[in-house]
Amino acid sequence: MAGRTLATRFLAGALCMAAWTPYLPLTVQYLVYGAVGFCAVALGWQRSNWRATARHPLFVLALAWWTWLLLSATWSSADAAARLAHGWTYSLMLWVPWVGMAAAPEDGQRALRHFVVASCLVAVLWLVDATGFTAGWPWRPIADITGNQRIAMSLMLALACALALDLALRTVDRRPRLAWAAAALLCLSGLMHQDRRTGLVAAPVLALLVLVAHQRGWRRRVATTAGVLLAAALAWQLSPLVQQRFDEGLSEVRAYRSEGDVRTSWGMRLRMVEVTSRMALERPLAGHGLGSWAGEWRRRVTGSELLQGHTTPHNEYLLLAFQGGLVAWALLLALCGRAVLGAVRHHGHGVPALLVLVAFAWCGLTNVALRDAKFALPLLTMAGMAWAAARASSAPPSSKMPS
Repeated sequence: MAGRTLATRFLAGALCMAAWTPYLPLTVQYLVYGAVGFCAVALGWQRSNWRATARHPLFVLALAWWTWLLLSATWSSADAAARLAHGWTYSLMLWVPWVGMAAAPEDGQRALRHFVVASCLVAVLWLVDATGFTAGWPWRPIADITGNQRIAMSLMLALACALALDLALRTVDRRPRLAWAAAALLCLSGLMHQDRRTGLVAAPVLALLVLVAHQRGWRRRVATTAGVLLAAALAWQLSPLVQQRFDEGLSEVRAYRSEGDVRTSWGMRLRMVEVTSRMALERPLAGHGLGSWAGEWRRRVTGSELLQGHTTPHNEYLLLAFQGGLVAWALLLALCGRAVLGAVRHHGHGVPALLVLVAFAWCGLTNVALRDAKFALPLLTMAGMAWAAARASSAPPSSKMPS
């Protein structure tokens, strides 16, 4: 830390604090994410390189995407509160390029290691809860959390498992390598003892990405892929809880009918896919406008209050197509493509950034990963750390970021 400014040291500490927040209440996540973002902008201004960030393709594309969604609010049928809420949550993405440019690469890497340690503690709490030891407790840390935040924790634990695996493969010394490998196994064990499918499916995908990234030659990559698939199948056979969760989902899908009321989790998701797809095709280019999904959904579905009470279609891609049309889709696709290209260009240092991007993409299939702050805040926090860490092979932090 010698020779670093107070703002630089503050950002480094805030990043490490942020690494622990994905498993904490949403208010804490907001406060720390805001502190990291404001400090990153202040550093950019202090170094007089804020113009470089403002002109960077990642920021330009993110700003264009957000601006289009704000513009769509002019033809939205939603009330002002709904439009404001959507616009605010989507704006959180704009902080990531600033954090990625302002934070030193070593600070980003240190924050990622802190996140893995925090995830190990969460895994231990889930494992202890699975034994029934805490069954009579009036308050059980982590285990008592429900809803979308519990799903987000499942995904973050899968991400931590992959990051720990990446650290193990990149570490030369034997003892640290074994420690990171043990951390990956601990996170995986905790993940398999929780009751959400999102992280369970994401874990082998993210692990496969890490292992393939560390292989050279197509034969070794094919063999690695086969090994991961075999390990996933074996884990399936050895975990009755995992089988139970997926059997439950499959039975709900088989029982679904397009007509009439529906009350099961996956049945409602399928109904939302059907109805939202039809609504999106009504205005395919520009969409129905920011924040308008909930109102249009309630006008077009009948059934239980539970079905009509949904505020999102539980799919980021459908929500984006409905609200912003093909224009919003094209801008987000360009942004993601540019981010993937930048991560790939940084080779091994870009693997954590790729992992976060894949986690985002997977989460968006079954949840609104950018609209719901319970998913957006932890994933965007990780994105800032990962982009900073990717610059480890680049020039000084004041001049470069993944591009």
